[in-house]
Amino acid sequence: MEAEKPGKVSCNEWLLVLGIVAGVMILTVLPYARAARMAGAGEYFCGFLWGVDEGNVYLAWMRQVAAGRWLLANQYTIAPQNPHFFNIFLIVLGRFSALTGLAPIVVFHLARFLGGMFLLGAFYLLVAEITARRRIRLAALLIAVLSSGLGWIVYLQAKMSDLPLGAWDGLRPMDVAYGWQAQPEAVTFLSLLLNPLFVTSMGLLCLVFRYGLRAVRAPGLRNAVVSGILLSILGNVHTYDALIVYLALFTWFALVAVQGAITWRMAASRYAVIALVGLPGLLWAYYTMRLDPAYSQKAATPTRSAMPWDYAIGYGLVFLLALVGAVVIMRLRRTAAGGVGEKFNRELLFPIVWAVFGFGLLYLPVSFQRKLIEGLHLPLCLLAAVALVELHRWLADRVSFALILTVFLLLTVPSNVLFLADCFDHLAVNNVDLLRYLMPPAYLSQAEKTALNWLEANAPDGAIVLSSSLTGSHIPAHTPCRVVAGHWAETLKFGEMLQLVGYFYWPGREPSVRRQILRRTGADFVYYGPQEQLLQQGMAGGGQFELDAQWDPSIGLPELNIAFVGDGLRIYRVDE
Repeated sequence: MEAEKPGKVSCNEWLLVLGIVAGVMILTVLPYARAARMAGAGEYFCGFLWGVDEGNVYLAWMRQVAAGRWLLANQYTIAPQNPHFFNIFLIVLGRFSALTGLAPIVVFHLARFLGGMFLLGAFYLLVAEITARRRIRLAALLIAVLSSGLGWIVYLQAKMSDLPLGAWDGLRPMDVAYGWQAQPEAVTFLSLLLNPLFVTSMGLLCLVFRYGLRAVRAPGLRNAVVSGILLSILGNVHTYDALIVYLALFTWFALVAVQGAITWRMAASRYAVIALVGLPGLLWAYYTMRLDPAYSQKAATPTRSAMPWDYAIGYGLVFLLALVGAVVIMRLRRTAAGGVGEKFNRELLFPIVWAVFGFGLLYLPVSFQRKLIEGLHLPLCLLAAVALVELHRWLADRVSFALILTVFLLLTVPSNVLFLADCFDHLAVNNVDLLRYLMPPAYLSQAEKTALNWLEANAPDGAIVLSSSLTGSHIPAHTPCRVVAGHWAETLKFGEMLQLVGYFYWPGREPSVRRQILRRTGADFVYYGPQEQLLQQGMAGGGQFELDAQWDPSIGLPELNIAFVGDGLRIYRVDE
C-alpha cells in the first residue's frame, strides 16, 4: 500500500459520490411507495415500514413544535412531569412543518432523505480526511450503504428448523427483524431507510471527528472550535453519541502526543477546547433530567446490549474484514516505524480507535447500553475497505478490484433484503402478527383517522385518553392528548398501565372497578374502537369468546357520554 496523505475531494469525485448517495436515497423511497399502494380501500398508511410505535413518538414531538411548543412534553404518560426536553433537530422539523403546512409525516421523510445524504456526505469527508486513496474512500462508502451481517443465515435456519425466530442457538443478530427486534442505528442502511434522527446524528458524529482530526494537524484552534460546536449540537440532538466522541478524541490526542506529532500542551489545549465548547448539549440534557423526573425515568428504561457474538454475526463479513483491515494498518505502521517502506499515514489508526471504544461502550454499566452502538458500523466499513484494497494488492491485479468489491457487497446485502421482505410480510397483515410485541397497526381505517381528527379539533391540550396501547401509540402523533398507555419506554410503568387498560375493557369487570380506573388515570376521554375490541378478544383467549355487540364501556358508568361516533368506533367524554 503506497504512501498516503489525507487529501481534498475533487469536483469529479464529488459528482460520483453525489450520484451514489442520491441513488441510494431514492431507492429507500420505493418501499414506502409500495407500502402506500398496499393500503386497502378506505385505509390510511401511517408512513412507517417498521417500528410504528417509535415513529409515532417523533411525530408527536414534531406536532407539539408545530403547535408552538419549544419545551416538549411526553404525551405517552399520565405521570406528573415538568417538560424541559429541547431538541434542535425536532424543533427544526416541527417549525418547518408549521411554516410550510406539510404534514409531520411528510417532513419526517423529507428529513430522512436529506439527512441520509448529509450522513453519507459527512462520512465521505471523514474518510477523505483519513486517506487520500480514492479506491478506499469509494469502497468504504459503498460498504456502508449496502452491507449488513450474517443474521439472514440465523433467520433462515430458525425457519427451516421450525423454531421461533431468534431461538436458534439463542442467537439474535441485530441486523434482521425478529418480529420487531432489530437495531436500525447499528446498520447504516437501516438508518437510511427508517430514521432521520439517526442519520442526522451520525452525520454530525462524522463531522465532529473530521474537524477533531484536523485540529491535530492544522495550526490554531479554529478546527477545534468547529468540532466543539458540532459536538454541542450532537449532544443535544442525540446525547448518547457524545460519549464515543469524548473517549475516542481523548485517546487520539494522547496517541499523537505520544508519537511526538504535537506537544502534550498543544494536545491538551485543543482537546480541552473541543470538550468545553461541546459541553452545553450535555449540560442541557443533565438539566432536563434534574428538572423533569418523568424524563429521567424514561431515560433510565433498560435497553441492554446483545451478547458479543450477536454483534459479531450482525456485522458478519464486515466485522471479519474490519479485523483484517486493522491488522493491515498495524503492520504498515510497524513497517514504517522500522524504516522499511513508505511513510505511514497516522490517521489510518483512528477508525481502529473508534471501533475499539465503540464496542467497549456497549457494555458500560448503564441502562442505555444498546443505544451506544450508533455509528459503529462506519469505522468497520472503512477498515473493511482497507482490507479489500490490500487483498487486491496481494492478488497482484489478477482480479479486478471492482469484481472483489461487488462479490463482497453481494455477500453482505442479504440481511437488508430480508429485513425489507420481513417488513412487507408484517404490512400485509397490518402488523397483526406482531401483536405479541404490542406493535401498533401500520394502516388505520377511515373511521380511526376521522376519530383522531375529531380529538385534534375538540380535545384540550393535555387531555388524557384511555385506550388500548395500540390506539394509544397513534393518538399523540395526531392530537394534543396524552394517553394512559402507548409506548414501551415513553409510558412510565408501562406494564402497570397495560394492566389498568385491560381491567377497564374487560366486559365482565364491575362498574365500580372501572370507575376507580377512570379516577386513578384521570381520563378525560375513553376510546372504544377496533383495537380495543381486539384487546378484549385477546384477553378472552385469542378469539374463542364472542363479544356482545351491544356491550360498550359506558355500561354502569353514567359519567361516560358519547362524544363521537364512527363506523364501529366511539369516543366517550368523562363527565364528573
